[in-house]
Amino acid sequence: MLTASTPPATPPSSPRAPRWMWLLLMLLFAGIIGGVAGLLSYASDGNIPAAILTGGGAFAGALALLLAIAHYTSGG
Repeated sequence: MLTASTPPATPPSSPRAPRWMWLLLMLLFAGIIGGVAGLLSYASDGNIPAAILTGGGAFAGALALLLAIAHYTSGG
């Protein structure tokens, strides 16, 4: 006797934060890292242009690392 099979029950998916929220959080953390790096650079020698470059480099590096981690964890 053939009976109609029912599809297996799928567990409810957990709610996920939208991508813009993750991007905003990454920008915030990278900004904090860049700001701290710039302040530490300024505190060490008092050179403002070098401190801006140091903070910008730290911001860019931290953001690139966070985006790479997000890409890796999303399975992409």
